[in-house]
Amino acid sequence: MKKIKRLLIIPARSGSKRIKNKNIKNFFDKPIIHYPLKVALKSNIFNKIHVSTDSKRIQKTVQIIGNFVDFLRPKNLSKDETSLKTVINYVLNNYEKRGLRFDEVWIILPCSPLLRITDIKGCERLIKKYKKPIIAVSPYPAPISWSFQIKKNLIFNANEKKIRDKKLSKISSFYDSGQIYCFPIEYLKKRKFNFNEKIYTYKLPLERSVDIDTKADWNFAKILFRGLSKS
Repeated sequence: MKKIKRLLIIPARSGSKRIKNKNIKNFFDKPIIHYPLKVALKSNIFNKIHVSTDSKRIQKTVQIIGNFVDFLRPKNLSKDETSLKTVINYVLNNYEKRGLRFDEVWIILPCSPLLRITDIKGCERLIKKYKKPIIAVSPYPAPISWSFQIKKNLIFNANEKKIRDKKLSKISSFYDSGQIYCFPIEYLKKRKFNFNEKIYTYKLPLERSVDIDTKADWNFAKILFRGLSKS
């Protein structure tokens, strides 16, 4: 059986807006990017781990663990509007020029301190089985049929029928946790990522799923981390 060659990309550009230097900010006793890096290394399933960054400071921070930045990302590919697909293509093209080709490309985001080896292994089993894209998802903490918007402190766009519908309230809904994405290389070469295509999911427990964008997210992640450390 052919051995699968896996590339893991951790996209970690500079210039985070809400939390300064978010990708290398200390989370307890070490830079937050060290957590997913160490978990990825311990999983022992990746042929190459590359931190895609435009920052020499981030490069130096990850070099404490190992040489994970083979080349820096140009500034014009490190903007807010730069798509993940663009970053992946840039990394793949650079490695192909070096004679390196891969069967799968994985993405793990740098602010994923709650990730566990079991999550990576779980995604590995799924992509082996289905040979289709896998993303980590988490359950909404409440039925989405209960949702509404607020404008000038008043509820609006509330759907009374859906809110009262007990059948709808029992349907589990999920969202993209923003932590792990796994792609067969053929998928990436043929098309753009589309949620309406056949994409399989790895269910990440809510207590290990925090998309860190704000200081409140950061503090909440620390509370969860403490709880997981004690369990």
